[in-house]
Amino acid sequence: MNRTTITKALTLAGFTAVAGLSTLAGATAAHAATAPTVYARAGVIYAVTDGRTVRLTEDQVNAQPSLSPDGTRIAYVHNNTVWVMKSTGAGKHQVSDRTGTAPAWTPDGNTITYTAESCTGAPGTFRTGTRGGGASQPLTPAECRDQAAPQVGYITDVPATDPGQ
Repeated sequence: MNRTTITKALTLAGFTAVAGLSTLAGATAAHAATAPTVYARAGVIYAVTDGRTVRLTEDQVNAQPSLSPDGTRIAYVHNNTVWVMKSTGAGKHQVSDRTGTAPAWTPDGNTITYTAESCTGAPGTFRTGTRGGGASQPLTPAECRDQAAPQVGYITDVPATDPGQ
């Protein structure tokens, strides 16, 4: 090869690389523009997509929304239990079998971890599926992995029958 051929090949390769980077950056920017940003304010969860804010929850007992890795679902705390909904607000359902906080998605988006009271009475980390209906698996502390988790106690909105209470 002579010097002219090498220069032309490098120039062509340089343009190809730049074109490839441009395509990659365009795809990333397009994904970022369509993935919502989620937040909670005054117990209500909102999503912002392309500058448009949408209220996703009806009541005011929600907190700590966490967007799934693919941006299609949101894990959140609803009335002190972990729930999942689509990023549009549809399909709300409970996934934790106990009170919990700080839901976080695993990188593959198939399970959620959250913090709840462990068998020791101290905070522990639990894992649950995204469909709900199953028992959460204790991850930490290690001594709780083979023990039954504490029973769940729910607070109801039933008024007291004794006026003095």
